[in-house]
Amino acid sequence: MHYCHINSTSRRHIDRVLRLIERCRAEGGRVTTEAYPYGSGSTAIGAAFLDPELLFRWELTPDSIIYLPTGERVADVARLRELRAQDPGGLAIFELLREDDPGDRDLLDRGMLGPDTMVATDGMPLIFDGQQVDDSAWPPPPGTVTHPRTAGSFSRTLRRYVREDGAMDITEAIRRSSTLPALALQDVCPAMRRKGRLQVNADADIVAFDLATVTDQATYAESCRVSTGVRHVLVNGVALIRDGRLDTAVLPGRPVRAT
Repeated sequence: MHYCHINSTSRRHIDRVLRLIERCRAEGGRVTTEAYPYGSGSTAIGAAFLDPELLFRWELTPDSIIYLPTGERVADVARLRELRAQDPGGLAIFELLREDDPGDRDLLDRGMLGPDTMVATDGMPLIFDGQQVDDSAWPPPPGTVTHPRTAGSFSRTLRRYVREDGAMDITEAIRRSSTLPALALQDVCPAMRRKGRLQVNADADIVAFDLATVTDQATYAESCRVSTGVRHVLVNGVALIRDGRLDTAVLPGRPVRAT
């Protein structure tokens, strides 16, 4: 079983959920989980739990929700009902844990630092002027919005938990970002046995970064800003980023499919 987004699905129950996962593992169950280092989540505004009648279960109010196609903070229940009826698939960001609140931030950190918790990102759609952007084009138009975890999860983890807090060493942060996801998938997807590790016969998918400077730049207001401090990226042995410059003419990636 894979428990998705343990930070946003567990929130204030994070300690209880982590204990349950550890108990399942101790009894022989294979349970994996991941978290992303942000206090807000993102999904379609038509999601069941964002029903105005159910918001209280998550300690949310309409103005906890930002509707991404317009960038508006939802004013009231009437506007939330209107948006859910007009555009149920429209992306929204909703505030689950306040990152400026020490108690909420501690809950977020406990989720990220749970045993073998992977670092999560997300391939969220990019929205510009109310429409989904073709994400094969680069760069996206100025003003394009998404969730910042799409661009910043890994570099934010390195900045916060390795360089600033010292809660993880660099080896553990890389393991949680690469090796653990590969191990979780390799039994159903043999290609993943060549991922997430540096060794002979592994795929040459390599990121070289400067630990002293690597950091996220994406924010909720400017969610498509790319991270800095990443020097080189090789995909399948081909340089995709060299000296910090992206080469949009090369397409070295290959599909990864389950059998």
